[in-house]
Amino acid sequence: MIETVARYKKVVELGHRQRHGQFFTPSPVARFMCRWLLEKGTKELFDPAFGLGAFYFAAKELNPEIRFCGVEKDATVLAHFREDHPNLDHTTLSLRNADYFSVWNITYPAIVCNPPYMRFQNFKDRQRIIPEIERRLGQRLSGYSNIASAFLLKSLHELALGGCLAYLMPLEFLNTGYGETIKRALLHKGRLKALLRIEPEGEVFPDAITSVGIILVADDGKHEPVKFCTVQTLDQLERNLSDFPCRAVPIEELRPTDKWLRHFEEPCALNRGALQPLSLYGSFSRGIATGANEFFLLSKSDAAKWDLPTSILHPCISRSSQIKQALITDTDIERLIENDERVLLADLSSFQNEAVKRYIDFGERQGFDKRYLTRMRKPWFKLESRQPAPILFGVFSRNGFKAIRNTSRAVSLTCFHCFYPNLFGARFINYLFLYFCSPVGQQIMSREVRKYGDKLNKFEPHDLNNALVPSPEWFTRISEDVVMKKIVCISREGAASGMQGLFDDLII
Repeated sequence: MIETVARYKKVVELGHRQRHGQFFTPSPVARFMCRWLLEKGTKELFDPAFGLGAFYFAAKELNPEIRFCGVEKDATVLAHFREDHPNLDHTTLSLRNADYFSVWNITYPAIVCNPPYMRFQNFKDRQRIIPEIERRLGQRLSGYSNIASAFLLKSLHELALGGCLAYLMPLEFLNTGYGETIKRALLHKGRLKALLRIEPEGEVFPDAITSVGIILVADDGKHEPVKFCTVQTLDQLERNLSDFPCRAVPIEELRPTDKWLRHFEEPCALNRGALQPLSLYGSFSRGIATGANEFFLLSKSDAAKWDLPTSILHPCISRSSQIKQALITDTDIERLIENDERVLLADLSSFQNEAVKRYIDFGERQGFDKRYLTRMRKPWFKLESRQPAPILFGVFSRNGFKAIRNTSRAVSLTCFHCFYPNLFGARFINYLFLYFCSPVGQQIMSREVRKYGDKLNKFEPHDLNNALVPSPEWFTRISEDVVMKKIVCISREGAASGMQGLFDDLII
């Protein structure tokens, strides 16, 4: 199988593989999935995204008499498979070139699949496929649903009574809004048996930055706790599921609206009486999205070259890497400006003279007015109006989240989410900042994060607004003098300095 994939990648360009969302299944993964299905007693397997036949070969290795049927939309990969294997046993293999979403009204006793993977933006047929799935299943799908999720929902709908299913796919849906529909379908009749997160995701989807996992479903009438297992190496998949160290989570505790990725971790008991949603104090919103950073964002020398008035230029943090420290002041922003960093945001709609008009004309000649976001605005060069936020929170992170106390007049682009307190929350800004920086705060807030491959984490504003933070009563146990001393310590020594013990009793 390894040789087949290598030959295919050599003759078929990467662009074609990406357009079809092709990521081929490693043999250890295919064998594990097929072995679990065959242990359920199935005599026939169906693969709705056949590809180069990884599951077919794994199943035949485990049971030479297994009947296998599959469909594959991409004629190129199918032709390559047939050319590579001209002497197949067609009495036990039924294979056709077809779009899975054109085949309906069939049920299958066992389904195994590694569906195409592409983000929803590249899911070109979603305007056709999602309404069709909604009509057939009688439920609404989010417009953010990716093609792998559409495959899974259709397969769950087509699973025969008493049937079983094994899917290899990204697990990001476990912590996203669009995943609510998928989780509800998995929980239906207690069919979800196990979720396995594969830690070495680069060995499975080497070209994609995403979490990877195996979903195991059986319509066996048994309402058992769901197993959440972490696979550290692909060699572990040579074992049976019963041999894995797993967390068993009762089905009653799995709500579709919750984030499920945290169930792979060791649970920590929270002091719930001391915690409240962050939304009590205010809310996060994303940073400014310009739609054309290379036009709206200038350095000091750029602005001078175009003779743009200083009144339309606003200090702006454009990249997370520009901020190294946990506290930033106007002095820090001025240093970036003097270093000729591109940290000046041009508000071209606030004032117009001949220089501004020339710059707008330049933007139109370059086609910046035709970008997706800019063409939605009237005029196209009018930006969102934002005030400087007192706390900035990094959108993406590895090994800890980036929280910034901002006392400068700089706004931020989408590299940071921006916290704006309400009237009640304004007095707790420094307290919240300390909590965001602390190890305990980061541990508790990580329950809401979206996990991708290669240890990449991402927060959306909604995730942060739902995160648990100390109650006002708990915060007021810390004197303002202590708070200010901790902030000074952070400014000198780093974000985690002096935090030991400060928030420890929030975890029991």
